[in-house]
Amino acid sequence: MKKKTAFRLMVVVAVVSGLALVLARAGTIPEWLYLAVLVAGFPLFVVFLGLWWMAREGDADIPFMGY
Repeated sequence: MKKKTAFRLMVVVAVVSGLALVLARAGTIPEWLYLAVLVAGFPLFVVFLGLWWMAREGDADIPFMGY
């Protein structure tokens, strides 16, 4: 995975989580839906952060992240 792709996906997850927070505070969506988005989004954010951190600029491979 390229570094730009991992970064973009990480930003998308962060924006969706932030948008869910704003909508929950405004009362547009129920709090349980915000929590569901947060529970589903946090692991994805961490995975994409790790992929971004370990990705090389030139290669398009998936780097080894360890155990």
